Amino acid sequence: MTRAPLRLEYEARVMTLRGQANAMRRDGSTPEVIGRAMHAALRQLCRVFKERTPEPRRTRISERAQTVYGDPPGPSTELLQLRGGNWEHLIASASRPGLSPLEDSSSSDVGEA
Repeated sequence: MTRAPLRLEYEARVMTLRGQANAMRRDGSTPEVIGRAMHAALRQLCRVFKERTPEPRRTRISERAQTVYGDPPGPSTELLQLRGGNWEHLIASASRPGLSPLEDSSSSDVGEA
């Protein structure tokens, strides 16, 4: 299946977060500070790309996030930690786009947004 250009752009932008996390590490930031920053950056990317997603797909994505995470923008850092993620997991998962939200509606992996 050919990936939609919008999804490909989103995936590329998410993968750039790894470089930002690495720069923060070099600057001496703690894992918690990096994790919170990466999570916030990922949620911002999600908001921007959801706004650009045409209906009815946008609504289905938001409904799935509400069902899986209890929050249309996606999981909070607190929820991810309750599901077993530590700050290092959150940092790593923030730079992995994962599956398209509608490709696997049963997934609840830590870090999927």
